[in-house]
Amino acid sequence: MSKRRVNKSEMKKDKFVSSIMQGAGYAKENIQNVIIVVVVLVIAIAGIVIWRSTAESNLEKAKTKMGIAQIAYRTGNFGEALDTLNSIITNHSKSEESKVAMFMLGHIYFATGNVDSADIMWKQFLATEFDDPDMVAAAEAGLAAVLSEKGNYQEAGKAFSDCYTEHEKYFDRRRWLIRSGENYLLAGDLPNAKKVFELYLDKYPDKQEADIVKMNLAELNTKLGK
Repeated sequence: MSKRRVNKSEMKKDKFVSSIMQGAGYAKENIQNVIIVVVVLVIAIAGIVIWRSTAESNLEKAKTKMGIAQIAYRTGNFGEALDTLNSIITNHSKSEESKVAMFMLGHIYFATGNVDSADIMWKQFLATEFDDPDMVAAAEAGLAAVLSEKGNYQEAGKAFSDCYTEHEKYFDRRRWLIRSGENYLLAGDLPNAKKVFELYLDKYPDKQEADIVKMNLAELNTKLGK
């Protein structure tokens, strides 16, 4: 069965078609205004394209700079790495590379003895809520190391212990127990040091550091009279 064709009278009754026809009539009577509107729309669309192109360009620049920074970092050229990473943070603050730059700056500052700047960078990195759990864990352990470097041994001992507890999937977390015990020893907190070392031997009796931990634990038991 063929479809019945709609006549002009019925088309005019159709609101959608009617609005189109009215629009066509308006265009004929106001051609200059329509051209202006079209030009404005074209400019607006062009602006969106340019914005996207610029955003993509900035992203590529951020990635390129990150590559340069990583090479400088690995080759020990910390000065160039610092300059490049700070440039990423300043000029590409909304990029993922900016977050990674904060993380790397924390390590460089710590390695070069600038623990206050390391503390600031790692805290800024953690505030971004970056979604890499290993980097988050490493940054928190870095903050624990900052506490230790500043002589806050009791806090450092707890911080390393907390890192061990909170980041179960971190590949090297067992070392945090040793760092925790060492800091508790420096703080004179023998019971907590003993507790941490015993946990290490319980969990990792066959690891290479186990013998050293056993020696520390033996000395602790002597001091504690056990």
